This record gives sequence, C-alpha cells and structure tokens, in this order.
Amino acid sequence: MLKNPINELCLFFDMEWVPDADGSRRLYGLPGEMTEIEAMNAMWQKAAYYDAEKNPRPFVKYMFSRVASIAFLSRKAYYNSEREPVVEFGLYSLPELPVHDDAKDESEIIRKFLYWVGKRCPQLVGFNSSESDVQVLIQRALINEIAAPDFCRRPDKPWEGNDYFKKWDNEDHLDLIKLFSGRREMTPKLDELAKLCGYPGKIDVKGDQVVDLWLDGDLTKIIEYNQIDVLNTYLVWLRVVYFAGALSGERYFFEQEAFREFLEQESQKPNRAFLAEFLSAWPHEG
Repeated sequence: MLKNPINELCLFFDMEWVPDADGSRRLYGLPGEMTEIEAMNAMWQKAAYYDAEKNPRPFVKYMFSRVASIAFLSRKAYYNSEREPVVEFGLYSLPELPVHDDAKDESEIIRKFLYWVGKRCPQLVGFNSSESDVQVLIQRALINEIAAPDFCRRPDKPWEGNDYFKKWDNEDHLDLIKLFSGRREMTPKLDELAKLCGYPGKIDVKGDQVVDLWLDGDLTKIIEYNQIDVLNTYLVWLRVVYFAGALSGERYFFEQEAFREFLEQESQKPNRAFLAEFLSAWPHEG
C-alpha cells in the first residue's frame, strides 16, 4: 500500500477558502461599492451547476477561491540518546490564533506556508489535497504574484529530495483519499471515515458554513474548524500506516497516546480551549 518508510518530518495540512469577492468585481466588471455577498452571488450564478433553488452556492473554480486559512500539524519522530522513541507534535495555522487585524492577507498566508514547506521539505499529508488544496495554493499563488522556488523545485532523481508534483504514486505528498478512491460515490469523506474509526470528526462546524462565518467576520471559528480537520487527517493517517505495517502495534498505540497527551497540553493554552471539545469526543480506551 505504501512503498516508502515514514518520513522523520511529516506535515498534515488542510485549507479553507471562500469565493474571491474582489476577483468577482474585476472579472465581471462589477461596481466597487458592491457588497462582498453580492459579488460572491455574481460568481456563484456564473458557476457550473448553479441552481437558484437547489444549488445556490455551487463550487467555484479554484482560481476564484480566496484562501482564508491554512492549518497544519507537524510530526517529528526520532530516537533520543537512550534509543527511546520520541514523537514531537506542533499545531499551527495561518493566520495564527489569536487573529489580528491583518489576518486576511491572503498573499502572506500562502507565501509563509509555501516558504516553510520549501525550506523544511516535510512529507505532506492531506485528504483530497492533491486535486483541491494544492491546486488552490498554486493558482492563488500565481494570482498573488508569489515566488516559491524551494517548494517548486523538482529533483533529478527520487532520492535527491521531495517532489510534490509527481502525478502518480506520490508519497512526498501523500493524498490519503487516493488510497480509497474508486467509484466516486463510494469515496469516503474525512468526517465519515474519522467517525467510523472512533475519532471525533467534525465538531460543531461543517464545510458549507465557512462562507457565512467569513461574512460574519468570525475568522477564529474558521481556523478552529480548519485545525480540527487536520487532527482528523493525522489520526486517519495513523490508522493507515498501522494497517500498512509501517508502524508496529506497539509504536501505533504509543504514538496515539503521545498525540492525546499533546492535545491535552495544548488545550490548556490560551486560544486552544476548542481542543478540549475534540478530546471529549474521542473516547479513551487506554
């Protein structure tokens, strides 16, 4: 199922985006004083599969999708001087919490994330990320005139570095959904798969609520929702690598407990109380 060993440094990531109101004004020659929701409506009405009654907010093309948030969880695994296994986690977001006045700067969000990935060269892990998240990143980076040479660099030989742009069998960017895809109607959603595995899944926000949260100015709630998806992505990945034999049963249960301890510590920090709700929805059998 998986050809390569688990990387020492893995980055589990997810993104949230909304229709680009400014782009809609430019694209369709709309007046500058048009409200954000009016500009979004103009874009939705021109999108494929628009239906005023049944589908008033269809998906729009990735290039029309303004990045609102990128959340990512880092996992670094190594052995200490006593040859004991250690797993270190870090939970991050762009924009950072607490949200500041300049938090909606899409260009900075994308630039910082691509710079970090390009410099650290982690294994990227997402869920439906190769066909959606990375496409949004690339297209919106072009629109925002961002240079990301380290992220875009491709090695001459596979062992000379990560290649995030391989089309097939890409474990430098492991899109978990590609391990399950077949008939489209049978492809699992992250929320469904996580919950069936005994993980919390989504808590109190669904994807179709992101636009309204954005219009209400509740970027904090979007970021929290984004981070919850990242936590579920990591836990599903952990189950996958255990299934594939990349982690022994002992290491699998060790890492799961280490992750729970990490979340318990994080939930005590300011702006991280929402993690306590995630933990309460994750039964502890140990």
